[in-house]
Amino acid sequence: MSLKLIFSANADQSDIQLCEDYWAYEHDGRYVEHVKILCRQYHIDYHILFGVLAECQAYLDDVHCQYCGRPYQLDVPADIPYIRKQSSWFCESCISFSGGQLTVGR
Repeated sequence: MSLKLIFSANADQSDIQLCEDYWAYEHDGRYVEHVKILCRQYHIDYHILFGVLAECQAYLDDVHCQYCGRPYQLDVPADIPYIRKQSSWFCESCISFSGGQLTVGR
């Protein structure tokens, strides 16, 4: 998998490790269980987990906007198999710039 993680300057080593563990999700259809396991493992609540995850942006290096070439920015790791199945993808900026002439999944 070509996943690139970009961390904010505020992220410390424990935040980075938590983000890496979160994005290591195996896509087995048990995303909620994965989140529960991480919370138990790190002794944190869900709101803390998602606060830490906000310090990290994840991109797929192998899925790019067909117009500008920007890599796909992920929201959750469970989206990866779906995104990779798309025949093409246009980022929101390019769709907006085109006045809606570009469409997703076209």
